[in-house]
Amino acid sequence: MTRQVVAIGSLKGAPGASTLALALAAAWPTAGGARPVVVEADASGGDIAVRFGLSNMVGLLTLAAGARQQEAGSGLDGCTQEVAGGVRVVVAPTGADQAAPCVSEIASCASVLHGDGDSKGVVLLDLGRLGATASQELARVADRLVLVARGGTDGLAHVAARPEWLEGVQVELVVVGPCRYAESDIAKALQMEPVQIHVLPWDARAGAVLSGLGRIGERRWRRSPLGRAASRLADRLAGVDTGRQGGGLVDELAQFASRPLSRPTVGTAGEGGAK
Repeated sequence: MTRQVVAIGSLKGAPGASTLALALAAAWPTAGGARPVVVEADASGGDIAVRFGLSNMVGLLTLAAGARQQEAGSGLDGCTQEVAGGVRVVVAPTGADQAAPCVSEIASCASVLHGDGDSKGVVLLDLGRLGATASQELARVADRLVLVARGGTDGLAHVAARPEWLEGVQVELVVVGPCRYAESDIAKALQMEPVQIHVLPWDARAGAVLSGLGRIGERRWRRSPLGRAASRLADRLAGVDTGRQGGGLVDELAQFASRPLSRPTVGTAGEGGAK
């Protein structure tokens, strides 16, 4: 079984796709298996390197450069770094001039994400706004697509008017922040099933940690609405029913929430740099 690819993106604006990808990676139920990898493939440029003080020379640039030469999926591990808490990331260049060609190259060699029959785990593919053709191509080859939208009428209207290229794509909708509509009402209006709709209550303090800002106490993490919601969504996307109430995100982030964020030294594969 090849590794699962879950794409995360928005049809309008910046409703928090990168932060959601990191939250899902920390919450993902690994059960002793391979840890998830967040691949930042935003054609407009990445944010994660800046957030956490990582090098953007080790990441999507190196993955794209070796995509055609590497065996399926073999180059992914060598392009990862870690943010505080042990979440593995493949960061995109900050500028669109470098990021967009990398995304196009990955879209033409999607096997580098799925891997081969021995590849395990999940790639959480942060696509940002789904405007570029290459971003849409990656969304279509993913096993699942998570659309992220704000909870206002304007944000949901863009999902209702979703473009034709989404036809046939298996979609989950995450509604971020305040929303006055019930999940069942959103599903009816968007012609989706209620189980496909996930209202994610945003916690400013919890979100700040995933944005590379500040720290938060362990008890606060265990009560975090963001943590609980991300855990439930990760379980659904992974196709498991753990029955957990808090779970991976709370436990994972509690390990680093009360200590300073790390700034790992980055090197090339095999030279002792962060992976």
